[in-house]
Amino acid sequence: MSSEAEARMLRSRVAQMRWEEISLEQRVRAVRSLRYAIAQRMDDIVRVIADEVGKPPMDAMVGDILVTLEQLRYNEQHANGILRRRKRGRSQLFYPGTSFFEVREPHGVVLVCAPWNYPLQLSVVPMATALIAGNAVLLKCSERTPQTARMIEELCIDAGLPEGLVQVSFEAPEEAAMLLECRPDFVFFTGSSGNGRNVAAKAAELTIPAVMELGGKDVALVFDSCDLERTASGVAYGSFSNSGQVCVGSKRIYVQQGIYEDFLRAFLKRVAVLRMGKTIESDIGPVRFDAVRQRLHDQVEDAVVRGAKLHTAWRCDANATVPAVLTDVPEDAALMVDESFGPVVCLSSFASESDAIDKTNESAFALSASVWTGDKAQGERVALRLQCGSCSVNDVIRNIGNPEVAFGGNKLSGYGRYHGAEGLRTFSRLKTVMTVDRLRSTEVHWFPFRARTFATLRGLLGFRHGTGLGRWKALRGMWMVLLVLVPASLSITLVPCCKP
Repeated sequence: MSSEAEARMLRSRVAQMRWEEISLEQRVRAVRSLRYAIAQRMDDIVRVIADEVGKPPMDAMVGDILVTLEQLRYNEQHANGILRRRKRGRSQLFYPGTSFFEVREPHGVVLVCAPWNYPLQLSVVPMATALIAGNAVLLKCSERTPQTARMIEELCIDAGLPEGLVQVSFEAPEEAAMLLECRPDFVFFTGSSGNGRNVAAKAAELTIPAVMELGGKDVALVFDSCDLERTASGVAYGSFSNSGQVCVGSKRIYVQQGIYEDFLRAFLKRVAVLRMGKTIESDIGPVRFDAVRQRLHDQVEDAVVRGAKLHTAWRCDANATVPAVLTDVPEDAALMVDESFGPVVCLSSFASESDAIDKTNESAFALSASVWTGDKAQGERVALRLQCGSCSVNDVIRNIGNPEVAFGGNKLSGYGRYHGAEGLRTFSRLKTVMTVDRLRSTEVHWFPFRARTFATLRGLLGFRHGTGLGRWKALRGMWMVLLVLVPASLSITLVPCCKP
C-alpha cells in the first residue's frame, strides 16, 4: 500500500463526508454543471479521444459523448424519485403500532476502474452516477488514455466540483491494486474478464462490494426470415464499430443454413466498402495498441492453421485496418472461446431455432446479443431464452445506449447492473428503519418467555398459514382464542392480553 494511495483515500473520505451532507438537489445541480461542461467542450473531447484511441470522430461523438450526456441527463431528472425515502408496509397482526421506511445512502468512497476503448463514457457515467448518490470517486483511467483522463479532471474543475471529491489518475494497472488495498467502500470495474477476476478476488478478500462489467463474445443470430440487406449492414456495424473494440460487439455470427451462403456474400460485400481512416466520414480506424494487435494476430493465425478460411485481406497495424472475416473456425478455437477485442468475426451456420439458442448459450460469456428475423414473435422468444444480460432484435449495440434501461452481463461477462434506475441503486445502499409509535412497558416477544405465549403463537401461525381443518385444529391450546377471530385492526389487543 503506497503512501500516495493512502493520501488519496484520506482526501476522498474528507470530501465525501461533506458531499453527503448537502442535499440531493445540490448534488444534482453540480452534476448538471458537469454535463454542461462536457457539452461545451464536445469538439475538444472528440479530438482527444480520436487521437488517443484511433476511432473515427463519429464513433467518439456517438459512443462517448452522446451516451454520456444522455445518461447524465436521465440521472438529473430521475434521481429524486429513485433515491427518495419510501414508506413500507407491515403486518398489522405482528407489528401493531409501528411504521417502516427505507432510505438509500451512499457507499462512501467508490473506486471506478475504467478502460480505454470508450474513455469518456465508461469513466464519466459511473463516476457521475456515484456522485449523485452521494459518494466520492477515485477514478482510475487507463494508462493508454492520459489525455482523456486529464480532460475529465479539467471538466470536473470547470463544473465546480469540490476539491478531492473526484480524483483522477492514469498510472499503470498496479495503481488500481494499491487503491484497492486502501479499502474503498465500493468497486466498479470495467475491463477484460481476466483482469476483472483479479479485482473481484481482491475485493472479495477485503469484503468490498463490487460490480464487474467484463468482456463479451457476443452473438448475432441471423434467421432465414430476416431482411438480408439490412441484416448484413447491421451485423457489419455490430462487428466492426470502433474497429471491433466494443464489449458488446458481434464476434460470432450464426446464420440459418438456408441463407448462409447468401448472407456471407452480402456481408462480405458490405465489409469491402467500409472506409478506413480518421476523418469525419471514416467508418473504422486503426487498432492503436501493440498488445491488442498481437493478440488478434495470434488468434487469427491459430484459427487458420486449424482449418479456418479467411475471406478478407486481413490487415491490422498502427496505420490501417482491414477486418478479418473467417468461416469454418473450430468451436474450441481461441477466436470462438476467448475474448477477441478487434475487427475479427467468425461465421458459421445453424439448423434450427433451438440449435441457434444452444450454440449461443454454450459460451462462457453472456454480455449481449442480437437476433435478426422477420418474425417479431420469434425475435422476442429467442431473446428471452438467451442467457445474456441484454439483447436486441434487428439492431445491435444501440440498445445499451438507452439511459432508461439497465446494462450488465452474466457468467464471465461479469455481474451487477448500471445505467437507468439501476445505476443509482447500484451506487447506493439500502437502509431499513422501523419506529415504534405506541410505547408500552413491554412487548409480547420480549423476555420472559412463557409457555402460554408459545402456545398462542403456535396456534396463531397454524391458523394463519395452514389449510383446511388443520387451520382450526391449530387453535387448540391457544390462550385467548377469540383474539384470532377479530379484525386485524383490533388484533393489537393481543399484546396486553398475552402479558404473563
